[in-house]
Amino acid sequence: MLISHTWFFRFNEVFPNKYPRWFVKWFRFMGSIPEIFPPKVLQGYQKYKSVFPQQGVPLFEYTLQFMIIFKLPWIMSWNYKKKEVDGVSPPLLVREFNARWWNAVSEDQADMKTVMSHYNSLVRSPSPGPSCSNTDDDTIKRIQECKSKEEIQRILDEVQKSPTPSEELYQDSQDPYEDDGFLS
Repeated sequence: MLISHTWFFRFNEVFPNKYPRWFVKWFRFMGSIPEIFPPKVLQGYQKYKSVFPQQGVPLFEYTLQFMIIFKLPWIMSWNYKKKEVDGVSPPLLVREFNARWWNAVSEDQADMKTVMSHYNSLVRSPSPGPSCSNTDDDTIKRIQECKSKEEIQRILDEVQKSPTPSEELYQDSQDPYEDDGFLS
């Protein structure tokens, strides 16, 4: 008997782009992956990584940021399979995971043109738009006054390293993945 589960994930249009640390850990294993992106979205993703370089950021966090900013949904499914292992009785029950692109999404939603439009809105806009709602006015003003990509990168690195309000709200004690000593 094959048991399968399918979940459809998407970020609400008014998602504030602030999330607790446990969500980042969850996304690492259950989130979307660039390998499922259609060609135009994959090109947009590559452009996103090049115009928003961040030192020391794991690839899955780039993917998370990209998915949230451009409101890209994905389908995640898993099923259980019986696995026979020599010397082990009874057989093991293992989960197989799969991530898929949702074909109803237009590739223009996150292509290179859309990524550059988002980038330009952060660099040149006089006030924050809905796509950068997690950035305060002071940071936006500092980015607008920058003369080089290096200055922008320095500010983005500072913002990334500073705790967000969501980290303060969702302390580690609420982190379901935090090691509490029971499993060690």
